[in-house]
Amino acid sequence: MKHIDLHVLIEKEGELFSALCLELNVASQGKTLEEAKRNIREAVELYIEDVIEAGDEEDFFPRPAPAEEWLKYFKAEAKNLKELMLNVPSSNLRVHEVLYAS
Repeated sequence: MKHIDLHVLIEKEGELFSALCLELNVASQGKTLEEAKRNIREAVELYIEDVIEAGDEEDFFPRPAPAEEWLKYFKAEAKNLKELMLNVPSSNLRVHEVLYAS
């Protein structure tokens, strides 16, 4: 069974956590981090179902979030990666590749 990896940016905004799926530009929120994670998953699942039902895949898969949101995500990833590189042996390295063809 194949899996789809989607990127979600979560930010604390006041009393709430906001969550944004970057590939689909679908957002949700929650009072706790766990609730925000559950809610964004549900929102993404509903979005995908609705797009397929409407036959709008061509227009809405993917529908990327704005570049500044992706930059926030990659800045947080870079910070996490630095910590991992300092504390995890390089023999535990996994590489995920994607082929870009214009």
